[in-house]
Amino acid sequence: MIELQNLSKKYGKRKAADGISVCLKKKTYGLLGPNGSGKTTLLRMVAGVIRPTGGRVACSSGRIGYLPQNFGCFPELRVREQLEYFACLKRIPSGEQKREISRVLGLVHLQERGEERCRKLSGGMVRRIGIAQALLGRPDILLLDEPTAGLDPEERGNFSRIISQVQGQTAVLLSTHLVEDVKNLCQEVILLREGRIRKMGTTEQIAAAAQGRVFEIPERKAQELGGMVCIEHCFSRSGEQMARVLLLGRREILGEGAEPCVPDLRDGYLYLLQEA
Repeated sequence: MIELQNLSKKYGKRKAADGISVCLKKKTYGLLGPNGSGKTTLLRMVAGVIRPTGGRVACSSGRIGYLPQNFGCFPELRVREQLEYFACLKRIPSGEQKREISRVLGLVHLQERGEERCRKLSGGMVRRIGIAQALLGRPDILLLDEPTAGLDPEERGNFSRIISQVQGQTAVLLSTHLVEDVKNLCQEVILLREGRIRKMGTTEQIAAAAQGRVFEIPERKAQELGGMVCIEHCFSRSGEQMARVLLLGRREILGEGAEPCVPDLRDGYLYLLQEA
């Protein structure tokens, strides 16, 4: 278990984190928020990369796995050597390192690349090494900053399987701008805005925030309403251009014929941000 107690971080006059308090159990948490909301800052404070300006991180275990947003490898090292370096940093006993490195290489489908120089790897493969080093030592807390960035669809699916395997065994805090990743992988959602927790709950609870606010209407009508609706996407139906919209004003502005929709996680996320 890990408890964040009134965490704050200032860069000059700007507050990147402002009084964040939450208790993380052995679940997978999705950290959602727009650019500049404080997601990366929060992960870096929990990982111990930067010190908070105020508050503290109380952790029942020192075993932390961390994948930073901009992970890189030493180009001259071989893949196994790179992972040996991380294994030493994590103080994994030398007698266990070979077996543990083989295990995580298998998880990310790179077992055949162990002797290859890191400089020859694609960006997606480097990202997979980043995931592998985070999993070394079977951490109790896993911090992942944009873990699926640069992964092809097949590897994104493989990453989902990896997360499903550790669910219930470790606390996972996964930062992403991809709502679909959170919907598929996470048991709870933490919505950040301007360094504060705007809302926390299950994916169903976040989606429910937009109940009665999502409709399908003709696209021309959506364009006329301007800032009273947020156009999520447009599509064609029976030869007519339609729009799925998030209603920000009163229901009456839509007029007759607006078709209500069941809100999903993306709807709730957008509504809570707009409401804030």
